[in-house]
Amino acid sequence: MDEQWGYVGAKSRQRWLFYAYDRLRKTVVAHVFGERTMATLGRLMSLLSPFDVVIWMTDGWPLYESRLKGKLHVISKRYTQRIERHNLNLRQHLARLGTEVAVVLKIGGAA
Repeated sequence: MDEQWGYVGAKSRQRWLFYAYDRLRKTVVAHVFGERTMATLGRLMSLLSPFDVVIWMTDGWPLYESRLKGKLHVISKRYTQRIERHNLNLRQHLARLGTEVAVVLKIGGAA
């Protein structure tokens, strides 16, 4: 699981994309938008309940630890590499999500 920051209209109107990524299938399983709160994380967790998740891999955000207490939870950048790459791909394709964007424009067929 991971979260990604964005804004609507102005940077003061922050929104977060929380989503779960299946490392084996290399696909997003569930996502929610909202504030960076336990309630938003709870909405994502409820979407994941039918999937019987065995191992939870996250970064070190403290709310993950409190919400996943009692479950097999791995906190490591090593295991969140694919979801972080997915974040980068989203930022490149949807420039609004990124604060520093690495978007290359093709003009007149030149790369």
